[in-house]
Amino acid sequence: MTLGQTLKNRRKELGRSLEQVAALTKIHIKILTALEEDHYSELPARAFTRGFIVNYAKALKLDPNQTLETFHDFLEQKFSERPNRDQGHQGYAFEGKELEQNRRWMMVGGSLAAIFAVAVLLVFKPENHKRKEKHKEFEEEVEETTLEPGLTPAPIGSPSPSPHGPLISFTGIPNAVNSSVNPMSQKPFVFSNPSSTPAALASPTSTATPASTPAPSASPAASPSPSPTTKPDPLNKGDSLTAEEVKLRITFQAKEDALVRFKSDDRTPGMIILRKGKSLVVKAKQRLLFETNHPENLQYRGSNGSMKALEEAKGELGPNSVPHSYSGEEMGKNKLPDQVPPPKAQ
Repeated sequence: MTLGQTLKNRRKELGRSLEQVAALTKIHIKILTALEEDHYSELPARAFTRGFIVNYAKALKLDPNQTLETFHDFLEQKFSERPNRDQGHQGYAFEGKELEQNRRWMMVGGSLAAIFAVAVLLVFKPENHKRKEKHKEFEEEVEETTLEPGLTPAPIGSPSPSPHGPLISFTGIPNAVNSSVNPMSQKPFVFSNPSSTPAALASPTSTATPASTPAPSASPAASPSPSPTTKPDPLNKGDSLTAEEVKLRITFQAKEDALVRFKSDDRTPGMIILRKGKSLVVKAKQRLLFETNHPENLQYRGSNGSMKALEEAKGELGPNSVPHSYSGEEMGKNKLPDQVPPPKAQ
């Protein structure tokens, strides 16, 4: 009687099916069938086959060592008759389909992992974040308010070429003769008054420097001339600075109309009317000052973060992008008017 017949008869004596033995031993039913039919050409390497025989014998309440000793010659003959498969059990008939399926699933999984990695690189690529930041800055620049059609910036004391009338200063005209302050550092922007008549140009309110007093020469640092590659900056709000040079940045957004005066580094102070819903971005390398007549009408945002209520009417932007109170006179001694000129009729 062969080993396979012995195992099969013992299984039937115990009244167990192949499915029950397979569930008990965790051995595939194909392997159990091959053992019972003595089909050793379908079984894996010698070591694995002997292990299956031991577990099968234990499940049938047989002595595994005695079983192997009894059928030692039979097993050696069967192992010698089949091809040399003791180098591994890969590629046998009972697991060919499973190996093919596993290989297929591995290829699918590898492809999905590669696609996911490429998608992550495209979405979270650092250059994309930089582009988004630059696009955000560009949108803010586009939303910046400009002077209204009838309000033309010009230095104080200059004749107005505007057809709407003379220039009226919101900050007053410094006396170039009696003032000890350098008038070149006191050049705020002024706005044309549509309701004024040309005759007002000859009024005594426009103080001119006497001919006997030489006009002070402008410091090169006070009015830097942009190079051909520099971005124009007519309002002196730091637009000519490169991205690497900008260390301070503040964005104002108007909830209601307000006057805003600002100074970026050593540039000439600028002033505009910020209309409701408009934004203003001011940049600087080392120092940024600002002043407004109605802080409650403005919100601000530093280099990052969200919009916050502006609490300082006159302040300086600190390195942490939080404004603090400022009491100097670098932007001029004159106080901003409380009233904001209404918009011109179109």
